Amino acid sequence: MKKRSLRTHFLALYVMLAFLCGIVVPAVGAWFSLRTLRTYQEQRFQDDLDALKDSLIALYNEEGKWDHERIRYILRPTPPWGGMIITLLDASGSEIYTLKPRTHNRNSRINPENNTQILKFALKNQHYNRTIGFLELNFRKPSGRLEREFVSYLTRYTLIGAVIMIIVACGLGFIVAGSLSRPVIKAIERTKQISHGNYDNYDNYDYDSREKIESGIIELDDLSRCVEDLGRSLAGQENLRRRLMTDIAHELRTPLTVTRTQLEAIADGVWEATPERLNLCVNEIERLGSLIEDVENLARLEGEVINLKFERTDMRQFLQTAIDSFTALFERSGINLRGNLENAIFCEIDREKFRQVIDNLLSNAQRYTNPNGEVSVKLSRNKSGAIIEIRDTGIGISEKDLPNIFERFYRADESRARVTGGRGVGLALVKAAVEAHGGNISVESTKGVGSCFRITLPIA
Repeated sequence: MKKRSLRTHFLALYVMLAFLCGIVVPAVGAWFSLRTLRTYQEQRFQDDLDALKDSLIALYNEEGKWDHERIRYILRPTPPWGGMIITLLDASGSEIYTLKPRTHNRNSRINPENNTQILKFALKNQHYNRTIGFLELNFRKPSGRLEREFVSYLTRYTLIGAVIMIIVACGLGFIVAGSLSRPVIKAIERTKQISHGNYDNYDNYDYDSREKIESGIIELDDLSRCVEDLGRSLAGQENLRRRLMTDIAHELRTPLTVTRTQLEAIADGVWEATPERLNLCVNEIERLGSLIEDVENLARLEGEVINLKFERTDMRQFLQTAIDSFTALFERSGINLRGNLENAIFCEIDREKFRQVIDNLLSNAQRYTNPNGEVSVKLSRNKSGAIIEIRDTGIGISEKDLPNIFERFYRADESRARVTGGRGVGLALVKAAVEAHGGNISVESTKGVGSCFRITLPIA
């Protein structure tokens, strides 16, 4: 199949529509108009003939005989009858009166073969139910000149109009096709740049000045904006990927470096292989293994490889148990932990896996909330399902970090100590586990004010 550009396609479509509207439609209209005209002429002739017959019958009934003067008055040349010979005959067929066209030669004889037509009608007296005479019409068959002229004029002006319409359509089609194809071409150029890894090159497209190339068509403008949003999103994902790789390398390098340093010093005889130094190496190796285990768990959850064991659970009782288990830890930290749990809300959850979700969120809230702060756990319901909110008055999350906190190995503050900041896997595990339960998780946070993690689960 031969390919063509979007502009050529639209231009051809405009020309086809112009041809259809300029020729086909008027031609069909002319045919119906000519047919209607002929029907009207035939009906008009029949109505005039019926009126003439009624007038002659009324004259005979009034006079009791045929009065030549009054017949002449009735049959006087008028537009309907000006082009034919009208003859009135009595009941025996004898001629009473003949009306001839003014241009007719009295000595000329009518040739029945000379494209003429003769019509003969009986005139009957309805009161006596007898024939009082005959009316004979002798006229030349219509040549159709007027009809031909009408069709000729209509065809001529139709062709002229069609030519003008096609020229105008080509001009408008060229302009419209250009305006329609321009955003698509821009989108194609940007997708090509994106496919080559050039996510954030805006030399050929000013995102902040996009109104300069907008077509005014919602779908095309949305396409252009979506392509640009895709480029920006991929650029952000690429930056995030590089940062994550750096974080992973850092997480893996630190325990390996510490272990290697200790073992090299022992091997070189610089340090003795004391239980304390060997225990330090073991701890670093365990830390490395824990990181690898977190990555494996995350991959299992995100790939939905794990088989969750769902049970219908009273969420109020489930959350109260989690709150009770964290109460002592929060009291030692000087943080007030309270619950606001609604009754009779049941969900299908894997209790072990979902308990890890709640424990992780409560641990983060305790870690990032200062003494004398407050953490609350709220359970409620709405049209979307069961809502679990864990809100704290902690240090909060900056606006630039908020979209990425559920990414693997992402830590909102790079300067935090590893003891405080964690490995950056916990929230990614939380998100994967919640989505595996058919729910979703979101976060609202203000730097220096606090954060609120909101989980929505289907109600059983």
